[in-house]
Amino acid sequence: MNTVETKAKALAQRPYAARPLPIPAFLKDLSPEQYAQIQDVSPLWRGEKRPFQVQFYLPGSWFRRPVVIRRVVDGVVRPIPFTLKHFTFGDLKVPKALPDDLGYAGFRLLAPLNTPPHYNEFISFLGATYFRAVGKGAIYGTSARGLGIDTAQPSGEIFPYFKEFWLEQPKAGARRMVVYALLDSPVATGAYRFSIRQGDSTTVHVDATLYLRKPVQVLELAPLTSMYWHGHGRGAVAGDWHPAQHDASDLVMANGNGEWITRPINNPRHIQTTTYTMDHPVGFGMIQQDRRFSAYEGIETQYQRRPSVWVRMEGDWGQGQVRLVELPTNNRNLDNINAFWVPARAPAPMTPLHFAYSVRFFLDNHGLIPLAHPVNTYLGEDHRVAGARTVVIDFAGGALTAQPEGAPVRVHLDAAEGARILSQRLEWDKDARFWRVIAVIRPQPGTPSNVRCFLTLNHQVISDTWTYLLHAAKE
Repeated sequence: MNTVETKAKALAQRPYAARPLPIPAFLKDLSPEQYAQIQDVSPLWRGEKRPFQVQFYLPGSWFRRPVVIRRVVDGVVRPIPFTLKHFTFGDLKVPKALPDDLGYAGFRLLAPLNTPPHYNEFISFLGATYFRAVGKGAIYGTSARGLGIDTAQPSGEIFPYFKEFWLEQPKAGARRMVVYALLDSPVATGAYRFSIRQGDSTTVHVDATLYLRKPVQVLELAPLTSMYWHGHGRGAVAGDWHPAQHDASDLVMANGNGEWITRPINNPRHIQTTTYTMDHPVGFGMIQQDRRFSAYEGIETQYQRRPSVWVRMEGDWGQGQVRLVELPTNNRNLDNINAFWVPARAPAPMTPLHFAYSVRFFLDNHGLIPLAHPVNTYLGEDHRVAGARTVVIDFAGGALTAQPEGAPVRVHLDAAEGARILSQRLEWDKDARFWRVIAVIRPQPGTPSNVRCFLTLNHQVISDTWTYLLHAAKE
């Protein structure tokens, strides 16, 4: 790690030099579906009885930036020779003059995960600083990134990228794969160490050091990227027949004061940014609540198998904000949701910023939130009152599980920015053992209301806080 930090610091002291992208038009013009036909059929370390193998990606389609990838064997850095013969191209018509020195755009790791002794892909590093992972039985969904800069700012987003990787060759029986990366961008450089452990869930421990070349507007640590099209009365359906299509349904946050917050994700009509100020945060994540096939009805998409992703801060991250950016979309293939941590103060240029965290990709949400929490959120319209919205929140888990129907559970609901709560009631489902809040709220036209709701029992808070930015109906 010291070697990569030294390279990052030296890189930050030099002017940014964007590397030219001399890739053939044949590869550059491929659609994502065509690009997926290109496969590395000769994984690194295959046949060596190591716990992990590596397959590489060619530059092409959306991934046009070649990166340098090396391996580390017993502390010694060694090259990974490139050969075009390791790749197959499906039914693509490959030009005869395709260069044999294209290099790599990224890589993916394999292990005996779902079908041992066969090796299965469980994490991929491809494009900018993106990485995404799966545990046993899951398929790719929400992604993580090494760093974000100026997302949804008028000046335009800056996309840092990993320009070099080092893969530490695992010994027989190793349970973790270690990867190092060097980050570059016009405004920041960085050194990263990823310690990756796969299984029922896959966890990536990240240690990083950043150097700013110059000040930035928004420095985004531990960013997550996801997709939310529609579902549960949220988002524009636009004729789609599925009951829901999304990689994640909720942003969940854990503050240092013990408060847990759930924010259902939306597909708004306009770009929407929401901030949550926190002190000494514990973590945040994109959660996929519903694991039933019937909630999505996607034979191909399988959204019930998309992982929840949880970022857990290591050490004291101090004061700052979790920021949620929601972009409008009518395309399930484009990520439109971003969540990240913004420190209260970004470091001065050339002052190192060290931070560490873990990113866990998992299917089983049980045990994540200690209190009762919102497991479903539904939104509708109340046609009796112009602009009124019906809000339905199902709370389950924690102390609520053992409560009988007559328990003195109280609802604490408030709506800011001049919104009126027209009615509210609490119902109990004795079979599924959850409590349902049903409220009718009328926000002011043109002014979204920040609505909050939590439950208490005998004057004790027993649920996390549900919150949402509610617009008036028909807006």
